[in-house]
Amino acid sequence: MSIEAAGGAASGAAGNLTPGTVVGGRFRVERKAREDELGSVFKARDEKTQKAIALRRVEPGLLDAGGVQKLRAECRTAATLSHRNLAVTYGVGTASGSPFIASEWVDGKPMSVVVRERAAKGGHVSLKGAYNVVASVCRALEAVHEKTCHGALRPSVVWVTESGRVKLADLGLGKALVEARGPEVFDARDQASLAPEVKGGQPPTTAADVFGVGALLYELLTAKSPADGFVPPSQVHPEADGAVDEILLKCLAPDPGGRFESADAVRSALQPLVDGTDAASAADDFGFDVDIDLDGDGDVDVPAPAVAAPARPAAPAPRPHQDLFPSPAAPLSAPAGDEVDLGQLLAKITENDAARWMAVKDGLDHGPFTGRELVQLIVDGEIREEHDLMNMDTGERRPVAEWPDFTEFVEQWKIRDAQAAKKAALAHAEKSEARSGAFKLAVAAGALLAILAGIGIFVATREGGEAEVVAEAETGDLYERGGIELTGTAGILPDPPRSARGGRRRSGMGGGGGGFAGSYEDAMNQAVELGDVNSAGGQSRLSPAQVQGVMNRHLNGSVGRCADRESGLGNVTIDIAIAGSGQVMGVSARQGSEGFKSCIRSAVRGIRFPSFGAPRMGARFSFNAS
Repeated sequence: MSIEAAGGAASGAAGNLTPGTVVGGRFRVERKAREDELGSVFKARDEKTQKAIALRRVEPGLLDAGGVQKLRAECRTAATLSHRNLAVTYGVGTASGSPFIASEWVDGKPMSVVVRERAAKGGHVSLKGAYNVVASVCRALEAVHEKTCHGALRPSVVWVTESGRVKLADLGLGKALVEARGPEVFDARDQASLAPEVKGGQPPTTAADVFGVGALLYELLTAKSPADGFVPPSQVHPEADGAVDEILLKCLAPDPGGRFESADAVRSALQPLVDGTDAASAADDFGFDVDIDLDGDGDVDVPAPAVAAPARPAAPAPRPHQDLFPSPAAPLSAPAGDEVDLGQLLAKITENDAARWMAVKDGLDHGPFTGRELVQLIVDGEIREEHDLMNMDTGERRPVAEWPDFTEFVEQWKIRDAQAAKKAALAHAEKSEARSGAFKLAVAAGALLAILAGIGIFVATREGGEAEVVAEAETGDLYERGGIELTGTAGILPDPPRSARGGRRRSGMGGGGGGFAGSYEDAMNQAVELGDVNSAGGQSRLSPAQVQGVMNRHLNGSVGRCADRESGLGNVTIDIAIAGSGQVMGVSARQGSEGFKSCIRSAVRGIRFPSFGAPRMGARFSFNAS
């Protein structure tokens, strides 16, 4: 779950992430969004999903080594949490020595800004509007409190999006900073939202979050910080009365035992006070109505503005979806029962589409996804029928195969997968046939020429490249997964020197064809066949990012399982010899017991890389197994 700055010339120093800088091998910086006492926030784009990402760079020197470890631990926990009112935390890492946090990008404004803007215009947030915001935050905290606490709840980390959704942000960061540096890390206005016991040096708790809810409510109703001195809302807000004052005072009780027992208890106490109030006034607060239909529990009655219901969108014709779900050239079998209109089914799934779907793979959460994104992932085989799928709006969770709306798309993937396997098998058979007979005789007769030509071309194309080149290409895919902390690097190793090659020659094991030689050294010392050297692809090799991408897909599977069997490994380096066909020729793990090395060798042997023009190449992949 770590990231490093990458991207060659585009990369900048941690404090100067210019547009074009790539972090984590996939997050391209677009612009600097804002700066505060904690550091800088950049808007970036995930080059894989094209989603906007927020990159928070923590001010250098703000955290010592212990504080950085605390931050990693808190962000690991935060990455396992999902709720429609939480800004998703993807992961944490370092770039040029500065900690970074990647999280969901939120288009909108923090409540601290909204309140100031309303006050500057001589207005105030309505009681209904304040309740809508606080209720959303309480719902988010209920999800957070199942595993941890926010620890630094304050108006500047509560956002209202342009679509009216309330998002609680900075989960993991605030708690780590408070515990590592104390409340003084925040400015005076933010410190005023922290519970007295936290300001006194005690670690944050769920009770401290209840105090933060009270501070948020107080600022919404009075446009003042608790640091400005307490004024009962009933004295300054036309809709507030003594009951509101009592709720607020209970939230802000100096003794944690005197506060509400949970965030949801605060919401339940406030809800009867806003029944019957004007919903239109809440919409005026933010220019739109805050979304309060939380979790579909129906216990909050917020009437919608009186507008005509939009017409139900007509299902698109099947034709446009033939690009997304292409029919196989020849069906494997006749469809059983009635034909299914995938176009209409997709229209049903994507009606009122929102990022409400979470998928669970290998015990890790992925998402949230919109319905359309989820369907594409199913059809691509990224999400399988056995994976658990959760609707975050309803909390319902079951395997993909048990969601009727998605089973037809699972079948589409099966058809496409079978067709791809058949095509690959046919191509392999044709390739094997082409290599037989006269081709093999020609290669055998020219073996010596192949060795000399191979060495000459290798030397000519690798002059000046004898130094090892290991380009950082951090494991960006782990940002989607959360709950795991692996630091990976991938890079290209130089070819062996002339004296090291040409010794152990094994028949039929040239670079392009690839037989498995065992160790990395044995594979790289194999003679190169002429046919492979003269292949049409020239001397092109895989890039570090390509090697990293393939290895990352296996990092938490077969490769990761090897690490699980052995403790105290620390940094693990794996050198891999790859044939031009993409087949692994040899593997050497540089750390661990013989059993661990054997496990790695077996696991990596089965990995297939993209093909390339050179007969073979050396690559290095490293990760932190601790």
